[in-house]
Amino acid sequence: MMNFRNVQTTKVVFAIGMQVPFLGAAWRRIEFFAQYFSLKNFKVCVVSPRTIHLLCGVKYEYLKETYPFKLFIIPLKLHICRRPVPKSLLEIFNSLLLGLAILLIKPKIVILSIPPFHHLLGIYMFSRLSRAKLIVDMRDPIEISYIKYYKRSRSIIRNLVRVVRAIEYAILYRANAIACVCETMARDLSRVFQPLTTRIHLIPNGADLTKFKPLEKAEIRKQEDFRLFFMGRTIEGYNISTVLKALLLLKKENLSVKLYIAGILDPVVCAEAKKLGVLDDIEYLGLLSTGELAKTISEMDLGIVSYYNDKNYRYSLPAKFYEYIACGLPVLVSAPPYFETARMIQSHGVGVLCPVEDVRCIATAIKQLYEDKSKLVTLKERCRSFRHNVDRTVSAEKLLNIIKALLGAK
Repeated sequence: MMNFRNVQTTKVVFAIGMQVPFLGAAWRRIEFFAQYFSLKNFKVCVVSPRTIHLLCGVKYEYLKETYPFKLFIIPLKLHICRRPVPKSLLEIFNSLLLGLAILLIKPKIVILSIPPFHHLLGIYMFSRLSRAKLIVDMRDPIEISYIKYYKRSRSIIRNLVRVVRAIEYAILYRANAIACVCETMARDLSRVFQPLTTRIHLIPNGADLTKFKPLEKAEIRKQEDFRLFFMGRTIEGYNISTVLKALLLLKKENLSVKLYIAGILDPVVCAEAKKLGVLDDIEYLGLLSTGELAKTISEMDLGIVSYYNDKNYRYSLPAKFYEYIACGLPVLVSAPPYFETARMIQSHGVGVLCPVEDVRCIATAIKQLYEDKSKLVTLKERCRSFRHNVDRTVSAEKLLNIIKALLGAK
């Protein structure tokens, strides 16, 4: 049995198939864990590819920050947004380059953050060659990456996809531990991999409570407009269209409601907003730093998480959901009742739940909070009371305990 003091001197590598650091929830999760382990005196490295984006239609920006851990950016990855097959093949090739870096670093623990999913092969191979324990940190289920292939690809491509999918599940089966961000994903994986139940762990996203804080008091601003807020990429699994249509209904009733968006605003959203006549009711804030984002969230009235009626997203419990609550911001969720986010709203009362794609319900819920500020204050106070339950430090401690167990530490 290894002593924990010796464990603290070991190398831990975080690997991800996207260039870091960037302004996004996936990096905030890795960044937090990497900093947490660095403060525990682990030798932490983060390995990611230098990425060139082609045919993407949006601009990706990367940060220039200093960290208490080492950051290795490995050339070169081509990311072809509108060509799923070449994109996947390039990801598999890039996983071999990242794997070579891991082999040179020789860590004791490798934590692979997915998606992107096709980095499983190279990271697994070289983790085994370096005799490192592999933890797969799953932010989304593997099936999400294959939806586009099943719908659009020819039969020969679909057959190839099935082979790759089988390989990735086989690698997942051989991982030393699997971390899942939500309970539904962990439970479903346990059903598929029943012998691996002890290797599957719930490590929620949570929020950094030292950065995401509410205003001093749960007070309502004096401005007349009601502020909705969404952060992230506007077409990545989220149905912003229903919110735009709700804005139109509210505008017809002469209610001053605005939708603020931080992150990546896709042109298709602007086109629909213009068609509906609500483009002037949208304020695009661009990509915000963590500090700017936290301040902005705390000044809003209602966070938005609106889904399509797609069962593949039932696992979704995004970081934005936790960060809204950490800032004392109630959340309006539009989703089927079995979705993870819907269950959180129903269980803890930290927002409003509407049936999926129900524009009328969304508009009515916003109108009620717009007209009755006491209900909004009550929801904000409930978020404040609940925010200690979304502390990301708890997740970091769980991940630390997994590492200690894998290393045989006392």
